[in-house]
Amino acid sequence: MTSGEFMQSAPLLAHKSKRSLLYKALCFLLLIFQGGILDFYLIIFTDLYWCSWIATDLVVISGWGIFFMKNARSKRERACGFHQKSSIFGCNLGEFTYAYLAWLIYVIACTPKLVLILETSILDLIALKVPCGVTGFKIIMLLSAPLLFCLLNSITEDVNGVTRHHSQSCFMSTCLDLLDSFTLVEMLLRNEIPTLYLKYTVISVYFVALAVPVIWLYELTASELRCRWLWARFSTGLLVNAPLLMFLELVEQCVTVQGIRRLTGNSNPAQFSHCVSENDMCPHGYVNTLAVTQS
Repeated sequence: MTSGEFMQSAPLLAHKSKRSLLYKALCFLLLIFQGGILDFYLIIFTDLYWCSWIATDLVVISGWGIFFMKNARSKRERACGFHQKSSIFGCNLGEFTYAYLAWLIYVIACTPKLVLILETSILDLIALKVPCGVTGFKIIMLLSAPLLFCLLNSITEDVNGVTRHHSQSCFMSTCLDLLDSFTLVEMLLRNEIPTLYLKYTVISVYFVALAVPVIWLYELTASELRCRWLWARFSTGLLVNAPLLMFLELVEQCVTVQGIRRLTGNSNPAQFSHCVSENDMCPHGYVNTLAVTQS
């Protein structure tokens, strides 16, 4: 490399470094904010030991810090042309080295907190005693999407590369799955899910959609795509999207049936017998009705 080429590439490298540091800082801010709010919900409304929740967040933040250091070391080795070791799964380490592990520990730590809030009376207490109520809780749940976006941009080397476009397409697919499954979660928050089994299924579908990035992040880590991982990604997408359509139709039918039952239960059949009121249910009224019907 000549001195002129080095001077031209230096500002570009500095810009990439600042961009990467910005997204890494946003990752930690989102992890701390989301984890801290969920810990606040759990600590003030339960008798569970508060240190356990804070320790969980510290483990996640430490794991992401180790991931960023390992990823930066892998980038330096690739830049210097060092021989890369293979991962435990037998694939060469690439641009997204260990990214799937970072998202995996995040999902493992976040899932129990959200399930505990959704399946207990904590959600009702949040609606009554916490500012923003259930709306704030929804916003906290949806922070997973910008967190994933910051994760991808913090480790992307070439913003115009093929891997960048592949990761963005996978990200958009995951966002759509999360939004679709969150539609069902909103129905659960409004108590519009009629049966207990449907509630469990809705929660399961949401967390499957949340865990799907683990698969395609590993796919981006691998230098060669393998059929089993492509099949696993297709299966998880089918597992998320197919139940969404089926459950929406089923829930809509159940709500319709409940509405009909509610209307029939509140109405008095004696008041609407053949469109004749109680005042007309006398001999003269009956004769008048017959006359009208015969005419």
